[in-house]
Amino acid sequence: MIAITDLTYPDTANPVLLLYELLFIGIAIALLLASSRVKSEWVKASLAAFGLAILGLRLLAVIPSWWLYFSDSHLHWGGQGCTAIDAQCIKQAVKDTAVVIENGVVLGGFVVGFLIWQKKFPKQLAPGESKPEATGGYK
Repeated sequence: MIAITDLTYPDTANPVLLLYELLFIGIAIALLLASSRVKSEWVKASLAAFGLAILGLRLLAVIPSWWLYFSDSHLHWGGQGCTAIDAQCIKQAVKDTAVVIENGVVLGGFVVGFLIWQKKFPKQLAPGESKPEATGGYK
């Protein structure tokens, strides 16, 4: 009989784990595509929110975290800060800069995606509903 004493993964920075992330990203894209074809507003909003939550979590948290683990364990770019400018310090800077650039690209992509979505699906008034008069703020 085998006793299970260690429930952690033996290698959390294994590049094969990125295949699972591609699967999750594919599911999120499928949810977003399905939300653009659904007629019910409530279902459309639910599917889009679920798809965006999966994308946000995976692209802004899981993949950058994997990169940090991978660069520390396999590339040996880790450390606890720089005291002198040497090769190890430059490796740490490259490792952290890659995460910052990736997060900036993803956040920028979300902004552009939201703008495209708003242009493609503008809010429409219900049939027979009149547009309320703009008050102009405080009076």
